[in-house]
Amino acid sequence: MFQTREARMAVRETLLVVIAAGAAFLFINHSNLYLAGPFALQDVRIESYVLATIVLYLFMRVAIIAMEMRPPRGHGEAVRCPECGQWIDDPTAAGKEAHRALELTPKPTPREVVSAVALRKAVDAARVVPHSSARVLPGTMPAPPSDSAVVTSNDLVAALNDPDLLERLRHSPTAPPDLKLKR
Repeated sequence: MFQTREARMAVRETLLVVIAAGAAFLFINHSNLYLAGPFALQDVRIESYVLATIVLYLFMRVAIIAMEMRPPRGHGEAVRCPECGQWIDDPTAAGKEAHRALELTPKPTPREVVSAVALRKAVDAARVVPHSSARVLPGTMPAPPSDSAVVTSNDLVAALNDPDLLERLRHSPTAPPDLKLKR
């Protein structure tokens, strides 16, 4: 009969309004349901029927929406891992051990470790000697850095060429001005 989705929706909403209007009529004239006397309508204005119809229609729509909602799915036997916070599907001891056996982040390769250490040394050396763009010879000590010095890219390159610069400064006769460096 109603082939399109819009036609079915229109008929459904019309039926809801008709049901709401009938319920509003019974709500306002509920004294007739007691069968205590002859059928008589209440002496109210038409706006009362319209308002009651709107309120009952909205109530039915909210009830229908609430009934169509699905309850949230429970996790059954799933438990959260205290270390990583992920759900463990198998709460038995074997399932927990299998979850712990999974490696979430890969361990760095030796090459990555060496490059990270070299970069860290270069940055530390550049912080200690900010203006050592000129090459520092192994037997000599550079001038002490000033507090207002800015690290430049040339300083980082110089620190890469001489990774032991930081160690020489730490063990020099004059204390470096950087308080983070300890003797």
